[in-house]
Amino acid sequence: MPRPSDLTAQRASLIVAFVLLALLVVRLVGILTTGAELYADEAQYWRWSRTFQWGYYSKPPMIAWVIGSTTAVFGNAEWAIRLAAPVLHTVAAAALYLLGRQMYGARVGMFAALGYAVMPGVVISASVISTDGVLLPFWCISLYLLWQLRIGALGPTGCVFLGLCMGAGFLAKYAMLYFFIGLVLTTLLDQETRKAVASLKGLAAIGIAAALIAPHMMWNVANEFATVSHTVDNANLEGDLLNPENLGEFLLDQMGVFGPISFLALLGGIWPFVARPAMGEWDRRDLWLLAFIIPVIVIIAGQSVLSRAHANWAATAYPAASVLVAAWLTRAAPRRLLWIVLAAIIGPAFLLAPDASLLARAGMGILSSGIILIVGLASHWRPSGLLWASIGLHVSVGTLFVGLFAAPPSFSTAMGMDNALKRVKGWEIAALEIAERAKTERATSILVDEREVWHGLDYYMRDLDAPPLIAWRRNSGPKSFSEQVPMDDGLDDTVLVASFRPHLRPRMRADFSEFSYLDDVATSLGQRSNGCPIVRRFALYIASSYTERTRDRAWEERFDGLSERPNPRCPK
Repeated sequence: MPRPSDLTAQRASLIVAFVLLALLVVRLVGILTTGAELYADEAQYWRWSRTFQWGYYSKPPMIAWVIGSTTAVFGNAEWAIRLAAPVLHTVAAAALYLLGRQMYGARVGMFAALGYAVMPGVVISASVISTDGVLLPFWCISLYLLWQLRIGALGPTGCVFLGLCMGAGFLAKYAMLYFFIGLVLTTLLDQETRKAVASLKGLAAIGIAAALIAPHMMWNVANEFATVSHTVDNANLEGDLLNPENLGEFLLDQMGVFGPISFLALLGGIWPFVARPAMGEWDRRDLWLLAFIIPVIVIIAGQSVLSRAHANWAATAYPAASVLVAAWLTRAAPRRLLWIVLAAIIGPAFLLAPDASLLARAGMGILSSGIILIVGLASHWRPSGLLWASIGLHVSVGTLFVGLFAAPPSFSTAMGMDNALKRVKGWEIAALEIAERAKTERATSILVDEREVWHGLDYYMRDLDAPPLIAWRRNSGPKSFSEQVPMDDGLDDTVLVASFRPHLRPRMRADFSEFSYLDDVATSLGQRSNGCPIVRRFALYIASSYTERTRDRAWEERFDGLSERPNPRCPK
């Protein structure tokens, strides 16, 4: 089969460079002008970044190092905390262009880079700072350099860089372990990779990665494996370990992360690939990429059935998938039925999207089906046209996403999207009100009962003259970073309790000799698609004489079913 490229490398490089730089500028402007506040995880990473360590409570250290670097230069505003996110994704997309071009030609490389850059998951990830956003550039660069090692094009400097990127990826997120699984599989399945990994350069790269990871593991040993144990806890493998209904939700989520056309093309291409009687050169390259795709999707799908799986947990499958789907679709023969089937599946699939009004979901479904059929007709039903249809669809969705932040709040309300945005609203107002109330009541500390609340208030109280912010512990020891703040600093005097969880209030009351209700602090965050208001409500109490009661089964059972001052129910 001829090399699928009707585009010169120079022209493809210019297109990719222009589009990626334009996207970077748009995303930087969006970060600088957005009204979105930090969500709890971002605020947590910012707090970690105040001190550089080799590890933190629930994540490896790279994200804190990145935030610490940008805020050291630009200050602690929200935009400065998020500044690296679009830059890192631009680097990742550029690496995928180089990988696709090296493996299949300039045209595939271009589609891989552009497809990744406007992938729905990346559109969101480039607007916030997250561990995925920090991990993926190291993953993409490692993929490219590993392929270079396989074909004998990697020099000593590249070998060092490969080792550093693999190690840095692990320091960004433990999901880098999937890369090492792919490395093992390609070593077993591909003779050229086996020779390359066993060479002096390959072993040196692995040694450099291990040397970079070692200090973090030593930190874990010195800190009772805090990060590792949290990762294990996050798997939530307790209780009922068979939930097959979660698999369908997981697959729908992946359509939302990778994009509906791309994900269905990926799933649809695996079976014909496996069923081929013999493998040619292109097939061996496809198999090499699949080693970095299938294990991630299968493992996370299995996790979803056993317990749960967040939509982004399979994100590391999609850099290699961006290249592979581009290669498959550029090589495939024209098929009108393929376009019609995709349009028939994807349009109705939008009706299952959460956190949006029925009108918005139906509109996106009609728009997506329309884009697919129009592009299909214009491209004479060539599957390569699906790549343009996918990019067009993702740009449309991305424009809507940006519009949610740039437009007046009434726009997100009309779209039924307020519930999806509630985590990035209202924290600054609540922090000001609670801090002022603490001053009025002459409180020596502020006590909260929710991890996300602690982090949201912690960031937005950073420049306020507020007493220490403490997270109440339901368990006998700290179960989150917020709960690591000492409980004996200020709780023996006047405490302002800002309680978010009604079912925890009876338990909190039992720890104090005085626990008197004051009033509520309520912040409007918009309304749900059914018309019910979304309100972040804190019940304020004045408490004193804290004495932690024994946390055991009897203590838990004592409060089963109890609640205090529950939030008003929406009549709708």
